Amino acid sequence: MLMDLHNHTVFSYDGSNTPEEIIENAIRSGFDAVGICDHQFTIKTNLKEYIAYIKRCKEKYRKDIKVFVGLEVSVCPMPDDFSPNDIDGLDYILLERLDKPGASSLDECIKLRRKLNCPVGFAHCDVFGMSEKYNLDMLELMRRENIFWELNTSGNYNYYYDFLTNEDKRQAVKQSGVGVSVGSDTHAVFEYRKKQIIKANELVRKMLLPMPFAMYR
Repeated sequence: MLMDLHNHTVFSYDGSNTPEEIIENAIRSGFDAVGICDHQFTIKTNLKEYIAYIKRCKEKYRKDIKVFVGLEVSVCPMPDDFSPNDIDGLDYILLERLDKPGASSLDECIKLRRKLNCPVGFAHCDVFGMSEKYNLDMLELMRRENIFWELNTSGNYNYYYDFLTNEDKRQAVKQSGVGVSVGSDTHAVFEYRKKQIIKANELVRKMLLPMPFAMYR
């Protein structure tokens, strides 16, 4: 079973393709699950329309692939135009930029997570670096708060390559019980890194890491 739970479409300021084009690319690539996960700061007050659109895609392609409705929320800084009351219909949320200069405090991020009644993950985040920054066990915190971790294969984040080659870190994640997702962070179909995302899926499967949520029910 192959997943790609991080894809941007024209609903994002930096997305080039329609949701249908992203989904059909995932189908051609042999994936079992695809997540549309556009930027909250682009969608803003059009969140209900966005959710409704992707849910129509979910129904349209249900015989070919599982489509998930995601949303990427930046916490650098914490958004003031995002309400946890408006997320009905979302399958999951990815919180991004937690480990960037100017990000909201970890306490603020955890407070936000507790208000969200859907699965929540940390996108393209170096959790081991954050453990050092905050002098705590990030994996234990994520397990306790039911937060999954994304392996982002876009090529823009060194933590992913470090994870591929660091046996101690791989074992730490496995022993933590934290769910792990895989996402390409695709913004245009022509740049799709199929080999990389399949490799990450194979690693998750080989390590017997838990899925981030009940994807295949």
